[in-house]
Parts: sequence; C-alpha cells; structure tokens
Amino acid sequence: ELSSGINAEYGEEEEMESEEEEVELDNTGVIAGEALLDLPMGDPEKCPTEEEMDQANSLRGQAMRAMGDGELENALKLFGEAIELNPSAAVLFAKRSQLLLREKKPNNAVRDAEKALTLNPDNALAHKCKGKAYRLLGKWEESALALAAGQKCDYDDDTQELLKTIVKPNAEKLRVARLKKESSRREREHKDKLERVRKAKEARQKAHEEAKARDSMGGMPGGMPGGMPGEDDIPPGMAGIFNDPEIATLLQDPEVVQAMAAIQQNPANMMQYMNNPKVMKVVTKLQGKFAGMGGGPGGMPSGMPGGMGGMPGGMGGMGGMPGGMPGGMPGGMPGGMPGGMGGAFSAGSTPSQGAAN
Repeated sequence: ELSSGINAEYGEEEEMESEEEEVELDNTGVIAGEALLDLPMGDPEKCPTEEEMDQANSLRGQAMRAMGDGELENALKLFGEAIELNPSAAVLFAKRSQLLLREKKPNNAVRDAEKALTLNPDNALAHKCKGKAYRLLGKWEESALALAAGQKCDYDDDTQELLKTIVKPNAEKLRVARLKKESSRREREHKDKLERVRKAKEARQKAHEEAKARDSMGGMPGGMPGGMPGEDDIPPGMAGIFNDPEIATLLQDPEVVQAMAAIQQNPANMMQYMNNPKVMKVVTKLQGKFAGMGGGPGGMPSGMPGGMGGMPGGMGGMGGMPGGMPGGMPGGMPGGMPGGMGGAFSAGSTPSQGAAN
C-alpha cells in the first residue's frame, strides 16, 4: 500500500513536470522589455482649436522628416509637442509607436499603440506596431492577434510574411501546449472528484453497516441488544461481567456483535463460529465469569431465558459438547441464566422478564 502510494505520488509529480516543460519556440530577435519613458501623453480632456490641430500636423510632418534622416531623438521630441497640442489624434500616438519600435523600445511602443487604439480602434498602423512590439517581447499569441487585426484594416505583404513564418508557428505551439495543460488539469480534477465520491460512498457504507450491526443487537452501548442491565437487574456475582475491559472491547466489534446476535437467535449457530477466535474468546470469557457462580457440571438445562435457549446434549464448552470447551459451563445455571442476560443478548427482553421465564 505504501509502495503504491509512493508510485502514485511520483507519477503525479512526473505528469506535472511534463506539463511544465518549455515549448520549443523560435525566439530569434526577442529582447528584454525596457522601462517606460516619461513621454508627453497630452491632456485627454483637452479640446484643441483648429489652429492647434494645424500646428500639431505641422510638427508631425517635421517629426516624420527627422525619422527619415535618422534623427530619432529629435523626432521623438517633435511628436511629443504635437501630442500636447492635439492629444485626441490617434495618428500621432501610432506614429510615435512606430518610432519607438525603431529604437527597440517595445514596451513604450505598446503603450502608444494602445492609446492610439482607444482613440481609433481601426487604426491599422497602431495594430501592427503593437503586434511587432509583442513579437520583440516574445509574446507570440498577443502578437498574432494584433498583427491579424492590422491586416484586416490594411493588408500588406511584409506583415503577412512575419505572421506566416515566425509569429503564427510560435503562437500555435503555445496554444496547443496551453490546451493540453488545461485538458490535463480538467482530467486531474475529474479524477480527484471521483476519488472523493468513492471515499464518501465507502464512509456512508461503513456507517450504514455499523448502524445495522448496532440495530440488530438492540442498542446497548458497545453493541449488545436490549441495553446494559441496570444494577438492580444484574444477579449477584454477575456485575463484574460488564466491567471486564476485554469483554467490553470485544463487544465493540461489529463482527462479534453480529455473531452473538445469531447465537442468541439460534444456539445451533454456534457451530459456524467455532473457528472464530474473537467470538469464542467472548464465549470463553463469559463461561469463566459464570463458572464462579457455582453449580455442578452440566450444560444449561433450562436454557438462558431471554437469551440463549438450552442446548440439549450440550455444545462444546456450553454444556459438554464433545470436543468443545472442557467441562462445559460448570454447574450450569439452574433455571437458566438469572434474567437470561435478557437485556444483554435479547432485543426487547429485560432481566426481569428473563427471571420470570
């Protein structure tokens, strides 16, 4: 059992490790992300005048020429001035995002591209700059989505080539790995649920069987039917029987309880328990207790009123059955066991009823 538990645990760990294996990706060109720059973003509440919008367009033109000349820092400054004048122009943020990509600043490029898309969701340049920035960061699934969105707005061959050769293959590998991991997770959860159901069912079955055993024996604490006889009902010399810790322990065992109930209902049932050491130990203990109550050799001539009937001819250990317990129960109990342990082994009987019988 311990070995199987260790193997199961090892197998589960091995499965989890296999799920966490890195997916082989083509990360050529991927770079580490940079810190965000403190760039002008403009006042989103500003409503530019026509003059301000014209000035912003003029600055944008100057910034584009500076980009063409390789003056990237100057271009970045000019785009910032244009944005301050007209912060509602999506094209200004999209163009600055394009400039930031050229400077290998993908985190800043993503920020400007997302700002542009909040102003104009159909800005193709913003989608493509965002997709290319994510490509530099190695965020392949995000890159694929952004580039595909840009292609829908304005198709171009270069972007399609990037999607087809690098971005989509990597994104698909990640998608498949994610789905596999999710499937494994659901499978583990299902197995765990089945195991919980199985354990709960076993617990209910065990509780049912224990309750059934108690009910079949009447409900005395420890499982004996009829309840424990009261002090006034216990004949002299028998009080120590129920104080014997070994008997009390044995009578907690559902198997012993059921056996004693069967013997009570039909003394002939003793035969099937002759090889059961627990049941015979109880019988032997009881015999030892009864032996001290005196009487001559013999069985139980008049039976055990309210309890076991007499066994004419005697069963081993209980009235001289050949090959049984030597000597049977010494002296028997003339007239049966006083009270017949009526509350002990006979459901519904009472010691007083047993004595009356």
